[in-house]
Amino acid sequence: MATAAAIRAELEQVNASIARETQTLSQLSGDVEEANERQRLRRELDAKKKSLAHMQNESSRFRRMRMNRDEDVSGPHMPNLPSQGSRDQGSYQTLDFRRGGRSQKKVEIDCKQAVSTGTLEWKITGMSWLKETLDQADEPIAWSPECMTAGNVELTAYYCPFPDVDIVSANGEECHVTLGGSVNILNLGRCHDDKTVIRYRFYILHRDGHYVQWGEEGQVCGANEDLEDLVFGPDVTSTSQTASGVFGLQHKELLQSEWVNNDTLTVKIELEVRPTTRSVGSNLPPRKQSIQVPEATISSKFLSLFEGERCTDITFNVKGESIKAHSQVLAARSEVFQRQFFGGLQESVSKEVTIEDMEPKIFKGFLKFLYTDGLEHIEATIKKCLEENGTSSDSTGSTGSVPSTTKASILQDILAMSHKYQELRLLAWCQQQLCTYITEREVCSVLCQAHLCEAQQLEAACLDYIKEHFSKIAPTEEFARLTTEWPELMLKISLHAQGVSSEETAAALSTQQAVRKRKREAS
Repeated sequence: MATAAAIRAELEQVNASIARETQTLSQLSGDVEEANERQRLRRELDAKKKSLAHMQNESSRFRRMRMNRDEDVSGPHMPNLPSQGSRDQGSYQTLDFRRGGRSQKKVEIDCKQAVSTGTLEWKITGMSWLKETLDQADEPIAWSPECMTAGNVELTAYYCPFPDVDIVSANGEECHVTLGGSVNILNLGRCHDDKTVIRYRFYILHRDGHYVQWGEEGQVCGANEDLEDLVFGPDVTSTSQTASGVFGLQHKELLQSEWVNNDTLTVKIELEVRPTTRSVGSNLPPRKQSIQVPEATISSKFLSLFEGERCTDITFNVKGESIKAHSQVLAARSEVFQRQFFGGLQESVSKEVTIEDMEPKIFKGFLKFLYTDGLEHIEATIKKCLEENGTSSDSTGSTGSVPSTTKASILQDILAMSHKYQELRLLAWCQQQLCTYITEREVCSVLCQAHLCEAQQLEAACLDYIKEHFSKIAPTEEFARLTTEWPELMLKISLHAQGVSSEETAAALSTQQAVRKRKREAS
């Protein structure tokens, strides 16, 4: 048991601690009061800054008004325009109303004549990093780096991953928005009293490669000065409400949705703009006589030549089906065909080419592309193949006359054909399309095809995807086959994951090939 002296000593220590804590508490209480005052001053400063910004905007507006009044551009005392019906009062013409007559006239006005259209396509790559990027830049929103001009307005696109951040709109008003646009009026100083009508539509690219409209078509109309910096979009709302998000999805949900593919959100905004036309007496201009220039027909004429099999001189035997074509047209489009038909090879004499590694309908679609340079024929061919197999663009497999039953596998076949005949435009298009179909299931086969076809951009996209999703791809059967059948690709995957440069990778691959060559010679 403690002695009285020990208890007194402990009591003194406790009393000393109480005294210290009392002093600390008093000091902290004073610190809180000072912090409250600093917070109050900051809010007061915010209010003063907002009031200053409003006053600066008003001063700028009145300066523009003063300039327009001085230059007689607008104002309540504009000079009167001469009436179209005025005539010289010094002479008169006698009218005889007793004589009858008949008059007939047809007139037309075209309200759409002054309408300009424009489209802005914007990709946000690395969506999962957007919040962090904005935090580092101390910015609340991301905006398109370039504007799109339509008529008298410039459009800038905005994306805000924070649904409750206040965005400044026209006349200093604030709003909440996830994805929207903002316009600047060109030549505002001379036409701020004029009115402009803007119609807008927002589209989001779906994972299957098609744009889907988000929200209804919107329209704003007002004086140019009221439209300056106006923020608009399907989910723009007041600061008392939270922005609903793209298709009702907040940023985190959007990242996991079908609207973000390969960590990329693709947006398309269409504008229709009708400014004030300043025509005398009316803002509805008369329809002007216009001469319609026919569209170019060379593509349709060449397509008709191919489909009608007129004047053909070469036959392709594709898995038992005969397809007739024109050697000179194909030679003009492909150096491979030029060497084949006019380079002294067997085909230049026999005028027949046998193809066993491609389906007839796909090869025919390829020839239509060569005749017209139109990618729509490739897209139509892919769609027809999928419909005949009863599959969709994201299906996993089916049975049918065409063994390639997914859009990704058909694109791989077309990629191989483009590489075989060195059609570089189609090769680049196939790479672009296949980048949107890189999945955990498809990435290994796409990587193999990209490697064989020397499609470097597609190969880089596959390597990036494998690096990012390696833990999910490694256990798959496709990756297991890759490890046993494609040692060169496995080396590329390993070096890419370590961040090795392309030059060092090329040197490592060259060394690997030399070692494999020595082994083959030794055996």
